[in-house]
Amino acid sequence: MKALALRPTSVHMLFKQNHLRSMMQPSDSAQVAMRIALSGTPGSGKSRLAQELAEYFEIMSLEGLAEEMNLLSEVGEDGCREIDIDEMAARLQESWKSPPSKSLVIDGHLSHLLPVDAVVVLRAHPLVIDARLHLREYSEEKIRDNVEYEMLSGPWLEMQELKVPVLERDSGSSSPEECAQSVVQWFDGGCKSISFDEVIDWLDEMASEE
Repeated sequence: MKALALRPTSVHMLFKQNHLRSMMQPSDSAQVAMRIALSGTPGSGKSRLAQELAEYFEIMSLEGLAEEMNLLSEVGEDGCREIDIDEMAARLQESWKSPPSKSLVIDGHLSHLLPVDAVVVLRAHPLVIDARLHLREYSEEKIRDNVEYEMLSGPWLEMQELKVPVLERDSGSSSPEECAQSVVQWFDGGCKSISFDEVIDWLDEMASEE
């Protein structure tokens, strides 16, 4: 997992600090085939959503792509395999300049760092992430890291330079089927980015509950 460079007290403060409004641009046309990153914290429900989206899009696993490109490490002590995402993005920069023959969803944490045309960020409450990762038998250290990543809106921290449309959905409050339908409707409607006020801010929500 990439280190978090900032520790803002809220997502809205993060946007103000880094002028992220500039990245929220609509696509020119939803009729052109696109490469869409499906990103989010481990445990946010990406793979389940990808299964639902397979009816509408071609689905590619980020890990599978890394293996094809020989950019996947051996299994580490934590049971995970690391992806050289920077090298992958650099290699794909040229080959992905032309649109695909069919719209493609790349399912994987950090897929938003690839040269994609749009991003779907799947979120889930930190307590939901905690519960799901315990079921997967993640180590306590990895669970803490991922819960913190979600709490601090990790994907948004890493998308400061992007200028592609972004959709965000909460898998904890919607079923995979409902999330899939919203993604399809978003794509068909021209892939307009969410507004500044729609970004989920768990820190602000938790503070308001105290």
